[in-house]
Amino acid sequence: MKDKLITVAIRSYEHAQRLKEKLERAGIKAFIYSINQQQSSVAEGVRVRIDESDLVKALTVIENPEPNTLNTETERILIPIDFSDYSLKACEIGFRIAEKFPNIELVLLHAYLIPSTLYSFNRGVAAISDKEAFRHYISRIHADIDNLSSKLNKQIADNQLPKIKFKTEILEGVPEEVIINYCDDQKPVLVIMGTRGKNQKEEDLIGSVTAEVIEHASVPVLAIPESSESQAIKDIQNVLFATNFDDRTLLSFERMMNLLKGFQFNLFLAHFETKRDDWNSIKLAGIKDFFATNYPQITTNYSVISGDDVLQAFDEFILAKNINLIVLNTHKRNLFARLFNPSMARKMVFHAHTPILVFHT
Repeated sequence: MKDKLITVAIRSYEHAQRLKEKLERAGIKAFIYSINQQQSSVAEGVRVRIDESDLVKALTVIENPEPNTLNTETERILIPIDFSDYSLKACEIGFRIAEKFPNIELVLLHAYLIPSTLYSFNRGVAAISDKEAFRHYISRIHADIDNLSSKLNKQIADNQLPKIKFKTEILEGVPEEVIINYCDDQKPVLVIMGTRGKNQKEEDLIGSVTAEVIEHASVPVLAIPESSESQAIKDIQNVLFATNFDDRTLLSFERMMNLLKGFQFNLFLAHFETKRDDWNSIKLAGIKDFFATNYPQITTNYSVISGDDVLQAFDEFILAKNINLIVLNTHKRNLFARLFNPSMARKMVFHAHTPILVFHT
């Protein structure tokens, strides 16, 4: 029986052709499909599709350079910081995750905007009006960076944190834009962020910067709620992978396994629905068969959970299974949008202690 075709990438036509050739050099039959006729806001234009049975091999080809272009540079984990307690916690968790990687560097990035009070405008042209105040403003940022570095180095020296190489960067610009552009340019393996910034309102659970980065970044983002313990990630035992059954579920799952390969955990794969649909159980059974064939070493629990309130069902499942990490796949408006649109975000306080790892496909 012919295997089901699944999408492994959406690219411009030129890049899709190059990826198709690369896959076929590795013995993987690939196909290009136009998405112009589909309802999509993705501008790139075409899907690259392969047989489902070739997924694991294809991802190895896609995510590793060919021999003549091998990149030996150290991989990076990006941690945006704003000197709040939340970003300090993200730093600590970043060190514990980095310990699982063989060759990794942490980049602590602070993005700043010059206060409008320091500008003057002449015929629409902005200029710094108080250079002394500007120098003081920049000096304070550098002092905060130095203080954070000293604190982390002391924790490393006292064996409170693992000995991981890290560096700091300071860039001017709108924070979410700076972070997203950094991800596009430098391709860190992961971004780790607190869910609330220093000046967020009390009622907002997911900070606006983190939400923007989750929505638009090109790399995985790990959002750390304020109530998470810094040891929580190190001691992951139960992972919830929430699926909406599109053909990118398997792609995100393989990327999750690559990222978390240094951890040992129980996996719960679940679909949440507002009304009972027997077809979802059939689709879940198909995923179960795929996992049994391709990941026989993993013990996975499978569930379809129905309820009028998706978030309530989500909360109850997380508590019942003692979930330590939630994993979601997002591309534009799907499961992530239903769970995290602005009207829903404030309702998530009940499980605000649970870190969320978001993949983009």
